[in-house]
Amino acid sequence: MGRSGILIAGSENGGSDIPARSRSRGTFTAVLGDVLLGMSTGLLAYYALTALVGGGGQAGLRAEAEWAGAPVAEAGPLLDFEGWAEEDRAYWDSLQAGGAFGRIVCEAMGLDAMVVKGSEPADLRRGPGWVEWTDPPGPTGNAGIAGHRTTYGAPFRRIDDVREGDVIEFYSPFRRYRYRVERTEVVPPSRGSVMAHTEEPRLTLSACHPPFSARSRFIVHSRLVEVSRLVGEEGS
Repeated sequence: MGRSGILIAGSENGGSDIPARSRSRGTFTAVLGDVLLGMSTGLLAYYALTALVGGGGQAGLRAEAEWAGAPVAEAGPLLDFEGWAEEDRAYWDSLQAGGAFGRIVCEAMGLDAMVVKGSEPADLRRGPGWVEWTDPPGPTGNAGIAGHRTTYGAPFRRIDDVREGDVIEFYSPFRRYRYRVERTEVVPPSRGSVMAHTEEPRLTLSACHPPFSARSRFIVHSRLVEVSRLVGEEGS
């Protein structure tokens, strides 16, 4: 009887609302969980899809560039630019946007990727892209290359692992350009001057920073230290 009275009293004082609130909270939590799960699944599917697109783009670029695996000449000048205008410059000038501009390798980034000519969204889906208003790699000028950090294979995912003194190699059909990193910095997206022309031959890399955000750009500045000819059908 006493226990029955307590239950009735609890009901008369609003005690019956407690299970209702619990059910409401449970329903809200379940719905929120479903929404978050759906969002997570959607994001994973999106990144997986972009990775497939990026991988296909890289495969296509490598198929275009039979010279990509050519060995480097064992001997030659430290900066071998003989015939550069008729070879590298002529190749890049004749290349259509979206074509195989070169190959970039950086051990510090875990990077070995084909570079596409152009940095429009469609270009960057295929791989890192040479920024067309910058200079091409050569005896003078500042070559700019941009790449994704989280989508389309994320070739520049580890760009912030680069440190002063690290080496970046860029391959054309005829030459290997070896650059040494001097410094890195984070700048606003509007700071296009980081890729402005220089008299000294340089290479500048750019990617969004931090990952999953376009708030800033992570920039890697490097200078040319060696140019060697490739040995092969194109580079010999």
